[in-house]
Amino acid sequence: MKLLLIGLGSIGQKHLSILSEMEGLELAALRTSKGLLKKEITIPTFYTLAEALAFRPDGVIIANPTALHAETALPFLEAGCKVLIEKPIDETVEKATILKPYASQIRVAYCMRFHPLIHYLKNKFSEEPPFKVGFKRSFYLPKWHPYADYTQEYTAQKKLGGGVIRTLSHELDLAIHWFGEPETVVGVTDKVSFLSLDTDDYAFFTLKTKQQARVNFELDFFSPVNCNTGEAFTAKGMYQWTLNEVRFMAYDTTEFIFLATFEDSVHKMYANQLHDFCNFVKTGTSINSTYQESISILNVIKDIEK
Repeated sequence: MKLLLIGLGSIGQKHLSILSEMEGLELAALRTSKGLLKKEITIPTFYTLAEALAFRPDGVIIANPTALHAETALPFLEAGCKVLIEKPIDETVEKATILKPYASQIRVAYCMRFHPLIHYLKNKFSEEPPFKVGFKRSFYLPKWHPYADYTQEYTAQKKLGGGVIRTLSHELDLAIHWFGEPETVVGVTDKVSFLSLDTDDYAFFTLKTKQQARVNFELDFFSPVNCNTGEAFTAKGMYQWTLNEVRFMAYDTTEFIFLATFEDSVHKMYANQLHDFCNFVKTGTSINSTYQESISILNVIKDIEK
């Protein structure tokens, strides 16, 4: 199987590292040499679209700035390739719509779906539906990629599709993955900190699911503590989680019990996602975010930004 990587920044390099350990793959990359991570690679490298198309890839992984996703994917979809697009699918619904005719060839890389924690919670909540869920995600943007000036990265630039609500849309995908499209959504995005960026660094929003559960989100780029936590309330009690563990407290107790722990979970998450994409290339089946689910995420963001 031939796979082409487009964009070799932090996430592109992570994908390359994992794919290089998998058997039966012929890898190549399409680069612009404009990225901030100047790292030499050993796989064949192309610098023009014509060269990349001549490679005749079976699958393409697109990991360049958000605002370039749809236009980058289009010629490969037209050539019949299956495509994995890093989240979000693009910066706006309007730009992403050009890909609609090729929806069956597209998956969008919301990697949290492949974390063992998420499988655990999805099964738990299918048996024990929550009535309130909360997600908290934050980190300090200048420490995100220590090798780069954060002001020059796509996350800090509106024109490249940056901003906290798009960059950290994983939890929104999880809500749609667990509960389906929301019935209502309300919230705000804002630039509130001292960081040098021209897009949002804070988002607070809430949605109501078709099952009438309330799901809340708080995202930011300015916390010195990397935070990725969640909680859910069901008829039995409260669940709390990090990427490493899940704990539970019943209403008639005062202590948490630990339900599950997850070791080496981040590497497994990315490896599971890439195995899923290879299976998608071969068979057309995948548990990753579909074109329509990814459009639903952009529609929620659009509603909030109104």
